Amino acid sequence: MTIPFVFGWPQVFLLLIAIVGILLLINAFVSLRRGRWYGYKHEGGEEERKFERHRLRRLSRFRLRWGRLLGGAVLVFFAISLLWLSLLVQTYLGLTSDIKVARVHSTAVANVPHLMSVDLTLYDQNGKQTSEQTYIINGDEWMLQGDIIKFPTWLNIFGLHSGYKLTRLEGRYDDPNLEANSHHVVVVLNGGDDNFFKTVQEQAWTSPVVQAAYGSGTFIQPDGKTYDVFVSQTGLYAAPEK
Repeated sequence: MTIPFVFGWPQVFLLLIAIVGILLLINAFVSLRRGRWYGYKHEGGEEERKFERHRLRRLSRFRLRWGRLLGGAVLVFFAISLLWLSLLVQTYLGLTSDIKVARVHSTAVANVPHLMSVDLTLYDQNGKQTSEQTYIINGDEWMLQGDIIKFPTWLNIFGLHSGYKLTRLEGRYDDPNLEANSHHVVVVLNGGDDNFFKTVQEQAWTSPVVQAAYGSGTFIQPDGKTYDVFVSQTGLYAAPEK
């Protein structure tokens, strides 16, 4: 299971926004707590005049309480808005940080129906090629499948991308009868479903740091074109090579 960790200047900027928002929240709550005054009256000339001046100063500060309340409310709203914006923008960055995991070139075998030759190239999360193989697959479409572990959006602010692992390559028949009864060739990739994914999948509904764990796949007919396969926050998809 590969869990890419993306942390750069966008994440640093958004973390600074979040820190500013937290500081504004703290400042707002401190302001809301201020403005209370207490005192007791001393009898006597000089002491009474001192107390009266002190009382007036405290009363003046007390009257500012409503101003602080309003200012604190504005700061709270501004801070929450900043925090919400930072999470929203970082979620968008995560969703668009697609990673190329494979390249597929397939052609149908001319004299044998429902048979294709598939050239499959795999890449790691840094775009480095890890393997290149050619397979003969039964079916009308090639299908690349993988396991996806999706983290909650609040973890995206720390640069944590969804975890993925390519697990198999196989063929898919257009005719449901052929799909149910014909021979299938399944090529296991990267050891298939591992124990880590199975464990997370079973416990995902109770985990506070895993939103979902599921299988994903993309399938295309063998048209002689080359396709790049990407993994996003939602799953696998194929796009024509550019």
